Amino acid sequence: MRKLSISLTATTVYAVLATLVFCTMISETVFLYPNYFHDIPDSLALGEEFTAAVSVGGVMRPLGAVLTLSALVATAASLWSRTARAWTVASLTTLVSGMFLLSMLYLWERWTILFDDRDRYTVEELNRTVREIEVAHSIRILMGALTAVFAVTAALRTYRRRILLDAELTAGRTP
Repeated sequence: MRKLSISLTATTVYAVLATLVFCTMISETVFLYPNYFHDIPDSLALGEEFTAAVSVGGVMRPLGAVLTLSALVATAASLWSRTARAWTVASLTTLVSGMFLLSMLYLWERWTILFDDRDRYTVEELNRTVREIEVAHSIRILMGALTAVFAVTAALRTYRRRILLDAELTAGRTP
C-alpha cells in the first residue's frame, strides 16, 4: 500500500505539471507566436521588447526542468510499485523526445537566429526559419498533448488500482 501511495502522489504531481506545461505551450502559441511572426523582422524586434523583462525561455526552461524531474520521479515510482508503468514510460518518452530534445537540438538554434542574430540574415532566411519553427512547434504541441494524456492516464490507472486495493482490503475484513 505504501508503494502505491507514493506512486499515486508522484504520478499525480507529474500529470498536473504535464497538463500545466501543455496549457502554457498552447497559451504561448495563441498569444505570442502571431505577434512574433506577423511582420518579419519588425515584429521580432517588437516581440523582443515585449518580453524584455521575462522571456518565454526564462519561464519555459525552468518549468521544463521541473517537469522532467517530476517525470523521472513518477517513472521510478511507477516501476517500483509496478503500476501504470507503460503509461508513465510512454509519457516520459514523448516528453524527452518530442519536447526536450526537439527544443534543445532544433528549436533553440532557430530562436537564436530570430532574436539574437537576426541582423546577420536576410528577411527571406528569417521567414524560412519562422516556417521551420512553426512546423517543429506543431510537433512539440502534439508531443506535449501526448505527454499530458499519458501522464494523466498513468495517474488515473494508479488511482484506480489504489481504490480497488482499498476495496479488497475492506472486503477482506468484513465477516
